[in-house]
Amino acid sequence: MSFALWTAVACLATFAAAAGFASIVAWMAGRAAGDAGSGDAGRDADRLLALRVLPAVVAAALALVVALPAFLLFEPRDSGETAGLTFSVLAIAGGFAIVQGLARGMGAWWASRRLRRSWTREGRPLELAGAPVPAYRIRHSFPVVSIVGILRPRLFVADQVLERLSPAELRAVLAHEAAHVRAADNLKRLLVRLCPALPWGAAVRGLEERWEQAAEEAADAQAGAALDLAAALLKTARLAPAGARIEMPVATFHKGGTLARRVRRLTRAAENGLRSPAPTRRLAWTAAAALAAGIAVWAQTLPFAHRVLEALVHLP
Repeated sequence: MSFALWTAVACLATFAAAAGFASIVAWMAGRAAGDAGSGDAGRDADRLLALRVLPAVVAAALALVVALPAFLLFEPRDSGETAGLTFSVLAIAGGFAIVQGLARGMGAWWASRRLRRSWTREGRPLELAGAPVPAYRIRHSFPVVSIVGILRPRLFVADQVLERLSPAELRAVLAHEAAHVRAADNLKRLLVRLCPALPWGAAVRGLEERWEQAAEEAADAQAGAALDLAAALLKTARLAPAGARIEMPVATFHKGGTLARRVRRLTRAAENGLRSPAPTRRLAWTAAAALAAGIAVWAQTLPFAHRVLEALVHLP
């Protein structure tokens, strides 16, 4: 095995081991937190996004910033070592996870791009006061109100939504969609799709669904006009064909399995006169602090990292 291939195998094995361990920790943290949340939907969305994304980020950092330089600096070019079964399985798992994540992410991006082009071509430009991006009116059996796209997002609104909602309800819906744009939820959803599903798919899907729910509730809270938004939710739910469900590759406003929970939160907010603050930026500061600390100890960890890799290589 060439040294370049041996180095790649070491990085893939490191990625798999780190991502698997970090994913288990994230799953346990998510289970411990439960479904109730903190009462601040924006903070809950940030926390759940971190639990979903950080395992892949940490694993990639360990593979590229620790394992790769450790291997290049300390591994003899002609060691003649061969990987044990455990190390080989980890490398295969790491490669599969990365390919799976890229396929999920690219599939979501391509589907979003095709949908935006199709609806733009079939729709009619629409002037909507309060629309955060260019808007289009479309014919659709489902009561769609959706921001589609990342770099050049468009807002698409189904005919029946425009015809049935009152002006105040429509303003509340547009404010909800504007909150999704400000939070960059479409970009976050693409990032979530790119992260590999380790170590098992069911836990990942559960975490992603909880994040999407929290992101919807955070956008609800940012929209204000809680009663108008609750009324719009109920009206659009009645407009949906019985038993129908629409799968979107991006954040969208439509009837879902959590309709009752969202309406309850909105009515409580209206009664208490509460409005959730904008999503916290604590996650970015935490990541920056962790990066600074990691750089400070990086050089001292490389010899230890190489010894750990050597131990993994010789596992049966």
